[in-house]
Amino acid sequence: MKKLLAAAPVLLALMPVAAGAQAIKSEPEKKIFTAAEIEAVAMPDLAYTPDPVIAADFDKYFFFHREGTDFSQAYADIIECDSLASGINFYMGADSAAISSAMSQYGVLAGGIGGAIGGLMADAIFGSAERRKIKRINLRNCMFYKGYDRYGLEKDLWQKFHFEEGLSRENAKDREAALLKQARVASGPKPQYEVLEP
Repeated sequence: MKKLLAAAPVLLALMPVAAGAQAIKSEPEKKIFTAAEIEAVAMPDLAYTPDPVIAADFDKYFFFHREGTDFSQAYADIIECDSLASGINFYMGADSAAISSAMSQYGVLAGGIGGAIGGLMADAIFGSAERRKIKRINLRNCMFYKGYDRYGLEKDLWQKFHFEEGLSRENAKDREAALLKQARVASGPKPQYEVLEP
């Protein structure tokens, strides 16, 4: 009982933080593309002959598709999953105010500082490759959750409409062009390749 009474002030001090926490309630507004805008996005080449050497890299080089999905919805899904996979600082605007807001909103100031220190240590130890790996895993999980199938792709074809970000962010114009092409593929004809595990 004494331990409970001793812990009570700490619990009471944390209550205002927990009470103020709230989920992100509004998703970004979905852009509706016209037929002409969709037609202006070139469909990437997906044709290759699968073999074991290419398949060994399917954890890195892949694309998504969901049957019956229109381009506008595919683009919204890809943008959201890409943003979430990039981390809170990109999802909420990549500025210190957004990061501070998120930390105060969720009551994780100490966790944010610890996470920043941990992130710096991880960068020093593992570097850009580990960040790219984590982003791929998060992207795969998000798109799977949204009902998309994942298909493997040959590396050279993949590089024509994807980008890899480790410790830096892709140029905004190139990034947008790649995401539009990814949406074109995700909403296009059903691929004739084997569906991969999420």
